[in-house]
Amino acid sequence: MIDLKAKPFYLDDEGVRWVEDTLKSMSTEDKVGQLFCDILWDKPGSDPLKLFDNVQIGGFMYRPFPGKRMNEVSRELQSKARIPLLIACNLERGGSGGNGGLTDGTYVSSPMGAAATDDPMMEYKLGKVAAEEGAACGINWTFEPIIDIDMNPENPITNVRTFGSDPDRIIAMAKGYIDACRERHIATTIKHFPGDGVDYRDQHLMSTVNSLSADEWYSTYGRIYKELIDYGAPTVMSAHIRQPALTRSIAPDIKDEDILPGSLSRELNEGVLRGKLGFNGVIVSDATQMVGFTCSMPRYKAVPTAIEHGVDIFLFTIDQKEDIGYMLDGLKNGLLSERRLDEAVTRILALKASLGLNKPVELPDEEGLKKILRCEEHLAIGREVADKNITLVKDRQSLLPLDPAKHRRIKLIQCTNERIPKGDYLPEVKLFKSLMEKEGFEVSYFDDCPYPGNGVSLEEYKQETDLILYFANMKVGSNQTTIRLVWDDFLGEDSPKYVKDIPTLFLSFSNPYHLVDVPMVQTYVNAYACNEFAVEAMVEKLMGRSDFKGVSPVDPFAGLWDTRL
Repeated sequence: MIDLKAKPFYLDDEGVRWVEDTLKSMSTEDKVGQLFCDILWDKPGSDPLKLFDNVQIGGFMYRPFPGKRMNEVSRELQSKARIPLLIACNLERGGSGGNGGLTDGTYVSSPMGAAATDDPMMEYKLGKVAAEEGAACGINWTFEPIIDIDMNPENPITNVRTFGSDPDRIIAMAKGYIDACRERHIATTIKHFPGDGVDYRDQHLMSTVNSLSADEWYSTYGRIYKELIDYGAPTVMSAHIRQPALTRSIAPDIKDEDILPGSLSRELNEGVLRGKLGFNGVIVSDATQMVGFTCSMPRYKAVPTAIEHGVDIFLFTIDQKEDIGYMLDGLKNGLLSERRLDEAVTRILALKASLGLNKPVELPDEEGLKKILRCEEHLAIGREVADKNITLVKDRQSLLPLDPAKHRRIKLIQCTNERIPKGDYLPEVKLFKSLMEKEGFEVSYFDDCPYPGNGVSLEEYKQETDLILYFANMKVGSNQTTIRLVWDDFLGEDSPKYVKDIPTLFLSFSNPYHLVDVPMVQTYVNAYACNEFAVEAMVEKLMGRSDFKGVSPVDPFAGLWDTRL
């Protein structure tokens, strides 16, 4: 029996009645529809109503959408839904800047950028921007905060998407985000259970492994989950990550080959999350097109098994009609029980009622929306976070502050994994160049000039170059095996090969671990986000008009000896 008046739903009598009456009125197909949270892309000619072609789904998640269009689509789909929809979005960086948020919202910073301020109020403010801009567009559910522990510097996914490697800081920052969203009636999601950040591989490409012992897990990840569950986190994302020791703590005799990722594991969802940690809210799977899910068992079996083994919401479909068919077939052949179906739907309806979706929800009109997206208050938060998070990791050559009298002629090198035409530069790089030129520097792109071995000698190059400056934005994201720096050719002509001849400065606007690849660099700064706020704040700090205030949430030296030299 699910206690709908208890944490995290806290329903009153009216809310409980709505859940119970709604459940009683539903057919089997209606119930199955509620299990699905599908995906919606902003593509030319696409019809959002096609989400309802096969069944009345329980919710959907936006991928990058402009705010005005998102507002319109949310209105349209809610008006057509017989049961109010959960409308989800990735809002980890504020109203924009993530891998699924608004395309024209306020990109405040990354989660690690907020954590580097060492002030949970900054994450609260990031969450405030996320919730206010998201809610204005119809969002009522965000797949944040990310509470993974960034234990492994080689993990290509966690990185700046986390609050760092300290469980206490993670808990404090996550509570700030949860508070901001809860106050604005947005459901939050703690993820990626049982915990990313230990493995060096990507669960988008395989079922990865959290290899901690059970005791280690409970003292780290488990402590974070327990604290935030007790704090009222309403949903948990169960990911395509296996945890052998934790699974065996529930099922000691389980065979290695039978250990499943969280999204399919009864031991992890019901044994640990429900049983050991006392979670009463909604469990949502991670995206089920990911290889970590699809490689774990045949899809016809995996679709109903995910729900039978404790997941309440099935995230995304490969082919909606087919996946719904798999779920219905699972009910018929015993892979999914009526008991688990009703439990899952009850929790989904309770989440909706806890957000007030059982009553009409008003969205702002176009003029009202303009007053929210990228409003001055939100822009000011972005500037404040950037000012407080930029971290001077080392300056062993006493290079800073920069002075046009000493470092006038700068060669600027862009390091990025973004897809841009060869010879082009990121908008943030162009902004940085223009701001530095306003300070009196002569800035030229490395690629536009002769360099030693390619038109000039080293001594000639030294005569025309006062500073080599790197602007690095190697973004984290899905389907990656690494986010290491890659140089242009096998001799690394654009690498820091002349640090002993020419002063060199490395600025990372993304990965806090780039020192792994440039340990020879003597002056290194982390900014955690590539946006206009970080660029503007960086220039202020390089010129000495603003102090470096950031406190690194991870070990930027990655535990290596030579990175500290």
